[in-house]
Amino acid sequence: MILKISPILILALILNACGEKKEDLKAQKAPVVTVDVIQIKAGEVVRSIAIPGSVIPNEQVDIYSEVSGRIQRIAFREGQSVAKGTILVQVDSDILKAQKAQLLVEQDLAEKDEARKRSLYQAKGISLQDYEVSQSALADAKAKLELLNVQISKATIRAPFSGRIGLRHVSEGAFISTSTLITSIVQENPAKIEFSVPEKYARNVRIGQMIQFKTEGDSKSYSGKVYAFEPRIDEGTRMMTVRASLPNPGGLIAGSFVSINYDMGKEENAFMVPTESVVPVLKGQKIFVVRNGLVEEIPVEIGIRTPDKVQVIGNLKEGDQVLISGLLAVKAGAPVKTKMAGK
Repeated sequence: MILKISPILILALILNACGEKKEDLKAQKAPVVTVDVIQIKAGEVVRSIAIPGSVIPNEQVDIYSEVSGRIQRIAFREGQSVAKGTILVQVDSDILKAQKAQLLVEQDLAEKDEARKRSLYQAKGISLQDYEVSQSALADAKAKLELLNVQISKATIRAPFSGRIGLRHVSEGAFISTSTLITSIVQENPAKIEFSVPEKYARNVRIGQMIQFKTEGDSKSYSGKVYAFEPRIDEGTRMMTVRASLPNPGGLIAGSFVSINYDMGKEENAFMVPTESVVPVLKGQKIFVVRNGLVEEIPVEIGIRTPDKVQVIGNLKEGDQVLISGLLAVKAGAPVKTKMAGK
């Protein structure tokens, strides 16, 4: 038996189904989300990075004797400030002085012999060769005497520059050799700050740039000026060593750790957004902007950071509205209502 269905009934069923589908779509249509936004504008921002460093002395050297001998006198106190040229240690040079007296006699004899043979040579009494032998003997005596004078002078050890003496490692009466450490001397003023800059910032390093830093346990802030840097990147650390200097009134101790805020100049026409508006993704970062009432995803690169903002570099223009809330509730192409943050 074949059941016949009226065409009118079929049309009624189709219309009814369409009506129900429209009602379902209306019910499923999500409400328009209201989000907080900020309007970005290009501005000037200071490029700065936070890096660790160390205080190093302006000059520093370990003191050794250039001649072996017994210490006659130690003329410094540990921790004493001394001027350049100040006598620090006197090494016994009596043997050297006795050798000098002997050489003076030999030189005197050589001078007399040379004078006598010069007269004989001028009178055709001896050959030129005999006269040259006397000249060589005199020159040899003078050279030996000069060498001995240098050795005697080296027995008096002096400060190579003005600075502060460290701890001593010898006592009076001790026999020292050229490998015996006597003490050290450090020049603390001016002080130098040594630190390393990551390779990505190396091109921004310039002579004359200012750094701000603090030492461990000291709330005082110091300022230094970059005066030199290595002309190459260290292949092991991928860092470049930089040095700055500043006058040291006495508060900076060599070897101290410092925390540096390095001012690397200014960036013009930079777009800064709140840190929370940047969304990390698999291949970098992105932000959401609202244009013509619709959400757009903009891939960005990160530039300068401050405590609460970050520079974003991408397809942005002044006046764009950047989302700072509702980031998880929106997607590209979705319509949104915007509300300026703080209003």
